[in-house]
Amino acid sequence: MAMQENRDLSFDAFRGLAIIAVVAIHAIYFGGSPYSSGFLYYRQLLNFCIPVFFFISGYWVSMKPIDSLAGYKAFLGKRLSRIFVPCLFWSSLILGYSAVKTGNVHGYKTVFQLLTYYFIIALAQLYILTPVLQYLNRKLGGYGLILVLVFNMACLFALYLSRLFNVIWHLPAALPFYSWIIYYEMGLFWKGRYERTVTPRTIRLFRPFILFAILASLLISVMEVIIILSKYDNPAFAAFYTKYSTLLYSVCVILGFLFYREYFGRLPRLLGTVGRYSFGIYLIHIIVLGQVVEIFNGFGIIHSFQPLHQFVLVATTLSICLVLIVAARRILPEFIYGKIMGF
Repeated sequence: MAMQENRDLSFDAFRGLAIIAVVAIHAIYFGGSPYSSGFLYYRQLLNFCIPVFFFISGYWVSMKPIDSLAGYKAFLGKRLSRIFVPCLFWSSLILGYSAVKTGNVHGYKTVFQLLTYYFIIALAQLYILTPVLQYLNRKLGGYGLILVLVFNMACLFALYLSRLFNVIWHLPAALPFYSWIIYYEMGLFWKGRYERTVTPRTIRLFRPFILFAILASLLISVMEVIIILSKYDNPAFAAFYTKYSTLLYSVCVILGFLFYREYFGRLPRLLGTVGRYSFGIYLIHIIVLGQVVEIFNGFGIIHSFQPLHQFVLVATTLSICLVLIVAARRILPEFIYGKIMGF
């Protein structure tokens, strides 16, 4: 596996693809028609991104087993401060700018701004649950993974009832851990229990099937969108990650990475750089994207051709984010750009 400065370049490349997909999804909402059928189908291609980040988080956390209460407290203190301090910093900055610009400060806006970082809130819950998941993996092995999968699928079923049939109270989808736990558990299980048992022969055997599975699951995702739109007229649910087809597609993409991992380390270094700074990009890309959209909305020719418009929005936003992050890392003390800003 290609390594550089003790980093796994394959994971950096995978993060790079995932954060590009995150920016592309938000570019749809800022600069397109997010609930048109064309964009909904395109969205299914991108829906692997957040599951991938949860998987990667679980993968690396598995290397730090928690075997005592003191170790658990240290683990939570380090992990939670790493994600929440930058989140609070950027949220406060955005809210301060909004207050100066509009002259108004509203408490509900503060809460809403924090909730826009739903990945961080859900990841914090999974950090808290890490000892439970590690215990299941130690005691039950593969059955622990199956148990978590069944739990996750049951929660998704409740979301279907909530969003499509209004059978139960309208359940939140993004913030609670139950929408994402299987991906985090996959990372914990693969690194902690399964990776060392996979042979090169097994990898070669499954590679062609994994590619087929990715394409088939993507097609299933598109078909589910068609059904949800035609029978339930619910484009918001059709777009989001909390569908069985998206779970299947995301798992297939993750397995595709694991079985083709050696090739990811050979992808262009720029992709690895994007992945290396993916957390910083995640924190600031909405701010940058909003300004980029305002600029390019004035170019009628570009805006009228949506594929080009979306490409320009994503490429420009990522470029600006990278420049800002690299500049901050060169100019500011490490405590500021690392601990406070999340770069």
